[in-house]
Amino acid sequence: MNATAPDHKEPCSGDCRTGFKAAGIALLAAIHLLSFGLTAHASSAIVIGKPLPPVTINEGGRVVLNGDDYSVAPWSWPGSLEKVQVVQYVPGTRQGGGLYDPLTERMQKELDIERYEITAIVNLDVTSGFIKPFVRSAVVDEQRMFTRATLILDEQGVGQSAWDLPQQATFVVMDRGGVVADVILGPPSEADLERSFRVLRDLILSE
Repeated sequence: MNATAPDHKEPCSGDCRTGFKAAGIALLAAIHLLSFGLTAHASSAIVIGKPLPPVTINEGGRVVLNGDDYSVAPWSWPGSLEKVQVVQYVPGTRQGGGLYDPLTERMQKELDIERYEITAIVNLDVTSGFIKPFVRSAVVDEQRMFTRATLILDEQGVGQSAWDLPQQATFVVMDRGGVVADVILGPPSEADLERSFRVLRDLILSE
């Protein structure tokens, strides 16, 4: 799970000047609903064109750094919505942690982190007991590297239940109001990665 990276300016190519305006958000949602079907998300509570359902994680929570130590604090969605939002939910397993790395790595290379906020939630409810301390440590190390990201430990799999995620993992792109513009459920295809990146980029450019 590569959450984000140090700041750098967003490169501008020919299509940098053609971002969606505010009124285009609704059109964007409609286009994607038509392009890959209403049934694509029928098994999840996450629906394009609607707000991401609320969730509160009290067992675990947000990683808060304190010098060489850390603590966790209860975390809720939605919080303060001031920018375009990305929420990544992954199982705390060896395979799950890297599902969306190709997308997040492209984001950190091509997009300005100051233009969006990213939250990465790790589901420890599916992590083997003897591995959990190592996963927690890895998440804390990630938080130290990528201080602009919000990293969450979900000890009881609350997010999976609240968002009805049969495949445990998801990647959600939202506008600044928390309305879902794109979602990947489970392992992504190349088309999924490309689509989500473009949706995120267009939302950022519309701000």
